[in-house]
Amino acid sequence: MTKFIPPSVAKLVAAFDASGIHRVGTPGDLASGAWFEGEAAQSGVAISRMPVPIQRTIVEEAYLECEGLRIDGLPMFDSPSTSGVSGKLCSSDGTGTIGFAEFPSNAASIKGQPLEKLRRATQHQALVVATRVTGDSLAPINAQYYNTPFGPPVLQVAGMHHALLAEHAQTNSVVKFVSRHRRESADSFNLCAVAAGESGTRPIAVVTPRTGWWESTAERAGGMVAWLAAVDAAGALKRAGQLKHEFRAYATCGHELGHLGLQTLTQQQTPLITNAQYWLHLGANLGGTGNLTMMIRAVNTADTEQMRGLLIAEGYPAQHILVEPVGKISGEGHDLHHLGAKVLSLAGSNLHFHAASDRWPGNVNAGGIASISRAVARWVTLHAG
Repeated sequence: MTKFIPPSVAKLVAAFDASGIHRVGTPGDLASGAWFEGEAAQSGVAISRMPVPIQRTIVEEAYLECEGLRIDGLPMFDSPSTSGVSGKLCSSDGTGTIGFAEFPSNAASIKGQPLEKLRRATQHQALVVATRVTGDSLAPINAQYYNTPFGPPVLQVAGMHHALLAEHAQTNSVVKFVSRHRRESADSFNLCAVAAGESGTRPIAVVTPRTGWWESTAERAGGMVAWLAAVDAAGALKRAGQLKHEFRAYATCGHELGHLGLQTLTQQQTPLITNAQYWLHLGANLGGTGNLTMMIRAVNTADTEQMRGLLIAEGYPAQHILVEPVGKISGEGHDLHHLGAKVLSLAGSNLHFHAASDRWPGNVNAGGIASISRAVARWVTLHAG
């Protein structure tokens, strides 16, 4: 496992960070996907691409104009476009043309959260949301309903504007709201790794997302490096003639747009959802700095305790590992659990979640990622061998 020690992990994370903004369907998505494919191929496991055609959002104009001040923003990508709405700004629970609210960047990590409820219930013609994250920059909120946009137009602006906009909402200032965007065809892909096992055994599956709003380095790189460790472990078992269970691993695209890649995966591999012995979900923020909290979630206590023991054995600090109920699984793991899969999920914390400041090296703990990756490799060896 010398590949998954801190210096080697640092090189992998730096390479991912340098491949550009990883928003799905962009050059950075395709570049990082090609790089990741090359790294995975070194395992000796069969690697392929699962095409995921998408409709990529092109933002033409997105801003709020308030008493001569223009505040640029970003549309919610699952809200409708508008060339302009003018009227009084008010709080989201007030009476006015345009409602204002503040939400954290994880406000749509799963469906049914308060922001969604606000959007479905509001009578406002448009909504402005200040995204709150460390540094108060613009930290886009995931578009869980990308294929079925709903509600009024929603504009996201940097949290640094929250106090000013709250003041204008209190005084019902007249503002102009613009959120013009369109869609165009683009391509992305899920990366797939498959190693055949003995007939009659149930497969082991691993999944992690690989795209995000910006570089999203701490958000995504930890899961991706741990995914490589899982594939590497399966390859080692295969070469030794010890792989009993079929091994399947998927790095999916479109996480930020309602998990588009996972949707394609579950449509094409429907029997695998419930047939897999386990789905190991390598979620967001595995190995960030600032907050080392690691959350393990599964149906069975024995599964969470086994993973906890592996993490501790590989050097992850025990005091930062939390075992939580399966109902708290988020992201792709949540979707798989909802579809009836047996999910074991790992997720961490990130002070710069969805912000452009989520970069290498300042926001990444290579040592933490190394520990997680080795624990994941040992888990694969135990369950697939």
